[in-house]
Amino acid sequence: MVGLQELRRWPSQAGWITTRLNRSLRGEAPVRCHATGKAGAWGLWEGIAVLSRLPILERGSLDLGGEHRVANWVRVRLGDAGVLEAYNTHLSARDEALRNRQAGLILDHLATRGDLPTVLVGDLNAGPSSPALRLLGDRFRSAHAMVHGEEPARTWPARLRPGVGRAAVIDYVLVDRHVQVVDAWVTADRADPSDPTLFASDHFGVAATIRIPGGPRT
Repeated sequence: MVGLQELRRWPSQAGWITTRLNRSLRGEAPVRCHATGKAGAWGLWEGIAVLSRLPILERGSLDLGGEHRVANWVRVRLGDAGVLEAYNTHLSARDEALRNRQAGLILDHLATRGDLPTVLVGDLNAGPSSPALRLLGDRFRSAHAMVHGEEPARTWPARLRPGVGRAAVIDYVLVDRHVQVVDAWVTADRADPSDPTLFASDHFGVAATIRIPGGPRT
């Protein structure tokens, strides 16, 4: 499963990525895409998406009440292990109070979904010691910190944008108490071999291998 942010809606980057991934799978379980536009008119331009090769049982989205920000979520089947809920979001970049409210809205929605294994991924625009991360810490733990004892050195900005901002950790894979973390690492952090200025994004990705007790890795 993959959570993506800052996707162009037209032409559809989520659709472009999904199509090319499925072409490469050669008959294996296909990638399914749950894309959500930002709130209001801004949703015509930008959105977020969850990609999953696990069967999607339910899907939905949340308006996070400011700066057009949204979250989206899927419930996926894990075979004999039951289900997993995965949330993806991109929180406010400029307003800490708003960002905290947005984190609270996600937690409020989670409380309506039952006590299920859950992951939350995305660009939270908040450092590890920020109020938003402390609030989310009531339910979630950072997969990277669990494996390595600390967050990565940086997730933003990639060298694609030299001189833009001071190095920061603002991207996460967060897991709740029902989820075991097998491994975690930074990904998409290398330039194209033929072009040292070409990266997949202006952020590095954070990835994890997780296990639901009694079930397979995912």
